[in-house]
Amino acid sequence: MGTKDLQREILSQVAAGKITAEEGAARLEALDAQSSVEPAAPTPVAPDPAGEVRQVKVVSKFGSAEVVGDPSVTGAVADGPHKARQEGDTLVIEQTPVSEDTTFEFSRPHSRVIVNGFDFGRRVTVRMNPALPLVASVQAGNLRVQGVNGPIVADVQAGNCKLGDFRAPVKLTVMAGNIDAFGRIDSGESSIRCEMGQVKVGLARGSNVRINARTTMGKVAIEGDGMRKNATQVTVGSGAGSLDIECTMGNVKVVVG
Repeated sequence: MGTKDLQREILSQVAAGKITAEEGAARLEALDAQSSVEPAAPTPVAPDPAGEVRQVKVVSKFGSAEVVGDPSVTGAVADGPHKARQEGDTLVIEQTPVSEDTTFEFSRPHSRVIVNGFDFGRRVTVRMNPALPLVASVQAGNLRVQGVNGPIVADVQAGNCKLGDFRAPVKLTVMAGNIDAFGRIDSGESSIRCEMGQVKVGLARGSNVRINARTTMGKVAIEGDGMRKNATQVTVGSGAGSLDIECTMGNVKVVVG
């Protein structure tokens, strides 16, 4: 079983209540430490001579992340507990649940919980140039992206994924969570994969896309003017782009226009 499969197994156990969130975080940290010492072929990356940021990557473990497109930002800036580094032309912003505190804290109304240094109510907010591509990875937390016009690749495990006003191809993968996305697709290849969750997609006017939607256990509904009832494959406009939706356990709803 590979590292990614082990991570999914741990998160599934947390989502099912078989292990506590604290124990899950500890296991993920141990798994990351083990992976870091495994021998791997070196992959040197030549740094960008000008140090220009051409892509933003957001990583969050046991905490939520919010990413907002902001034209006044050249690269990206973050608010909240995080570490930032640049890898080639990619700016990496990473949030982990470990804090310097070693106490137990529970507060309302936000239900913030800190147990032995693990803060499960953490949130990092990132403002980035909306034209840049975004790569996001969130474990045991929610991801919200608003107003990012560049391509978006997101992987969310044990949490929900919400996208607003996207205008470029998206590739979304969610395990044990819901997907709610609204935007325009008029070119490129987009895909949505969801295991154990609901998928809702709203396509804005001006979209030109071929839609193929399917689910193993659930229902598919594609709604809009001129759409055939119970259709799972439709073409909107000229069909210049493509959107492939696959859901394992859950319903899929696409609203056009």
